[in-house]
Amino acid sequence: MYLITWNARYATGIEEIDEHHRHLVELLNTVYDHFVNRTPCWDGAKIFAELTAYTRLHFAAEESLMRAGGYPGYALHKIRHKQFAARLEEMRDTFCSGQREMSFELLTFLNTWLLSHILDADADMGRFVMANGHRKAA
Repeated sequence: MYLITWNARYATGIEEIDEHHRHLVELLNTVYDHFVNRTPCWDGAKIFAELTAYTRLHFAAEESLMRAGGYPGYALHKIRHKQFAARLEEMRDTFCSGQREMSFELLTFLNTWLLSHILDADADMGRFVMANGHRKAA
């Protein structure tokens, strides 16, 4: 069962970034599947570790593109990334401290943030990068 099905409206037009977004959507769908099916003994710490590592890689790639292309919204975009990473880390710490129940709060946060960020901030960045010819991270 999927929470999000990838479709063309989420595409930025930048292949590397779109591939990252597809993978993040897959991770979110994995969390959702475990939550809905109440999978016994699933490794939530592993999912958090992968989400954390992958968002770091993804954010670094986006920020490199924005810097290389002189994207005017870079500073605000980077702040949004830091806010997301801090909140994800906070949720991971709560989970790993013994509150192992995957909460609706995590799913709502990931779903809302990811989709709104892709459709708003990343779409804007993608339009700028595509218009200015910088399609690869430096």
